[in-house]
Amino acid sequence: MSVIIQSVTVLFLLIALGYYLGKRKMFGSESLSQLSDFLVRVALPVTVFNSMQMDFDPQLAAGGIKIFFVTILFHLASLGLGLAAARVFKISAREKGVWLFVCMFSNNGFMGFPLASAIYGNEGMFLMSIANVVSNFLIFSLGVYFLTKGHDLKAKPGMKKMIFNNINIAVVLGLISYAGQLRLPAVLTETLGYIGNITSGLSMIVVGLSLAKMDARKMFQGRSAYLLSAMRLIVVPALTVLLCRGLTGGVNIMTGVIVLMSALPSPSSVTIISEQYHIETELGSKIVFLSTLFCLITLPLFMILAV
Repeated sequence: MSVIIQSVTVLFLLIALGYYLGKRKMFGSESLSQLSDFLVRVALPVTVFNSMQMDFDPQLAAGGIKIFFVTILFHLASLGLGLAAARVFKISAREKGVWLFVCMFSNNGFMGFPLASAIYGNEGMFLMSIANVVSNFLIFSLGVYFLTKGHDLKAKPGMKKMIFNNINIAVVLGLISYAGQLRLPAVLTETLGYIGNITSGLSMIVVGLSLAKMDARKMFQGRSAYLLSAMRLIVVPALTVLLCRGLTGGVNIMTGVIVLMSALPSPSSVTIISEQYHIETELGSKIVFLSTLFCLITLPLFMILAV
């Protein structure tokens, strides 16, 4: 499990770098918003498209179709869990969106890709890519709705904008490219590769920059942040493991990818989207920080049950 610990540590160090740069005032609030816009409009769509550039395999394609629908059910079940938890813990209306977002989604793009590849090989990487298609579509439609609901925005995101955005367009183009085995010219492929390579690191740095706006002591304060981290890192993956074992009698490669996705920390997109719409980012940034830190312990434990 050393690859898991190493990957999480690298991302955590990138958050620390962003925090340091923010405290040194190397990036202002305007720069932070511009970086968030760049990630959402350019870097993340390119990463999604690049993840689907691979040779067609009928058996893998069949597995991809299956995990596509399994991932939808997983997110809906996680949403139900988040709604129940928000009611039990009496979460305020302004924080409820972050709760639902974090319970539903994990960092299955930036962390899930390398970990799925390291644990399950090319098949695991492909299955995680398909699962990520579902996650990205829901994050930048339903997820945006949850995060912005209850906030007084100058320009609220309409349904058209939430569905027809760069991320979801990249999802559709990526699927068409994979199904039709369409390939871009080498010079474009290489260019997109360079853009995609900066996405993970830059996203973590943006999280660190957001944290830099907070008092360092506040990052470890707040009942809600710890409760939500426990939901993300313990409750959701524990229930996923129990459900997978109950339905299949064990954990195969497909259910293993689902367990991995469920056990990953909060996605940095909770901070990126909040910055993009200029809404409260404190709880979201704290969750990304705390869940990334604590998953150094919880993630290896759950993956031992899944391999």
